[in-house]
This record gives sequence, structure tokens and C-alpha cells, in this order.
Amino acid sequence: MTAARDDAWMTADEAAAYLGYRTRAALYQAVRRGIVPAHRLGARRLRFRRSELDAELAQHPSRLSDPATTFPG
Repeated sequence: MTAARDDAWMTADEAAAYLGYRTRAALYQAVRRGIVPAHRLGARRLRFRRSELDAELAQHPSRLSDPATTFPG
């Protein structure tokens, strides 16, 4: 991957799909809890940097998983 692609901005739908969240609402909940790094553009628009999402995935792979897709062990 090129550096430009690694640092690409993603919409909420793109970030949700990239992280494996089933819904955008699940992604928003993770943002509110401080699990997923996001940047606010204006009052309502969120954007996500691919490089920041990759860094979080590398540090805490299970922390970013969608709670709706995990099952109690």
C-alpha cells in the first residue's frame, strides 16, 4: 500500500465495513466509548483515518470487534 492510501479518510459506512461492524450504529457506539478513533467534521459528520484504525487494530484486535458478533465463551 502507498502512504496516501494508508492515511486515507473513510466515511462511517466505510469504517464500519473495514472494521467488521454490522451496523453504523455499532460503530458510533464504539466511537462514543472511545474504542474507535474518529474526527468530527462539523456538528454531525465523522471521518476516520485508515492509518489510525490500523494502529488500533494492531494494538487491540479484539477491542474493536463488534459486540453483536461476539459470543460469550
